[in-house]
Amino acid sequence: MPVSSIDFLNFAKDSISRNDEIGFRNAVARAYYCAYHHVAPIMVNAPQDSHKDLIGYLINDSWKGNEIFQKFDLIALGHMLNQMKGKRVISDYKLNSVVTESEATIAILSAEKLISKCSDMIKPKVS
Repeated sequence: MPVSSIDFLNFAKDSISRNDEIGFRNAVARAYYCAYHHVAPIMVNAPQDSHKDLIGYLINDSWKGNEIFQKFDLIALGHMLNQMKGKRVISDYKLNSVVTESEATIAILSAEKLISKCSDMIKPKVS
């Protein structure tokens, strides 16, 4: 059965409810993957095989006539993803770093904010 970006977000929320560091680490990582998998499909010309390439595209190239969205929105999505990716890297690879409940909560809220921003971007504009 296929999964959606929201399934990643729900898993992040389940993970944080463990109330331990491995849960917090998984919440941060799953929140990032929710965000990534929410943004990538709404882009028409974005690279789909690399997180780094998608982020670079959003920040540097997507607004050069390649997408239907506003430049500011595309750049903002790129920066949001980049920040979340940095936290995911710490959560997944920096085992000597402490990942807190607060960081996990912020990651989930960031994913929810990104989802809301994407929803606003794809809403039809009323004249």
